[in-house]
Amino acid sequence: MSASSPATLPKLLKLACLLLATTAISSCSGGFEPFVGVTSGKNKSYAAPVEALEYNYENMAGGSINGGCIPGTNGVDDYEVGKKRYGGGSTCGAAYLPARWKPGMTARIYWKVYPYPGWRAKILNLPGLVVDRKESAIIDQYDENYSAVVPLPPPPAFAGDDFGKVANITVHFLACNQLYITYGTVEEGKDTPLHYKLFAKSQKLCTPRPSIKSMADYRRNKAKLDAIKKERQNIPQVILPEYIQELQQQGKFPVPSK
Repeated sequence: MSASSPATLPKLLKLACLLLATTAISSCSGGFEPFVGVTSGKNKSYAAPVEALEYNYENMAGGSINGGCIPGTNGVDDYEVGKKRYGGGSTCGAAYLPARWKPGMTARIYWKVYPYPGWRAKILNLPGLVVDRKESAIIDQYDENYSAVVPLPPPPAFAGDDFGKVANITVHFLACNQLYITYGTVEEGKDTPLHYKLFAKSQKLCTPRPSIKSMADYRRNKAKLDAIKKERQNIPQVILPEYIQELQQQGKFPVPSK
């Protein structure tokens, strides 16, 4: 096979990056842009990097939004809930995002939660690192898997309806399985106090989890843990739909571009 000419190599690299973007890969050496168009014309869309922000004392073990990987994100310490959030700054994949926002646009999200990160099976007094399998199985049965279809909010005002002017999709994991979406812009970063207000509002939508850090804690709270797991399976999305409805009522939907 003949060697590629120097002029051909950059073209091949550019093509490789574009192909990776179409399969929801979020980066490629050689200068991957935040958004790469995957189609053209009226169906133009983007491969959008995905980030996550976790506000709870629970670990979000990863998931997906519109086919793009959501990076697993640890929760905050229990004494810092409502004061801090963890995540952002990393991505593991890219989601499908139409070029233009329209009212009624939705996204499908899947995610997994480890609700009691301080609860670990004991280490047995055996050679090597051997955990108690019975305790591990009890802990594992409280892992939670969820899916939801959520409305996508419009981009920040400066972008109009053009998703090509934002940086990413950021999924905020609030309390009680509530989700909130932003797009990684400086303007949205100024709204951080609003995000914590929405988190505080979301905390009122379900029963708080007890602190479980040992088998003794588990035995004292087993009935409550079982009830909470059942409750969480039936909580509808409230925070994001209400936020979008308020934008509409305030006349803050972008004017559709031609």
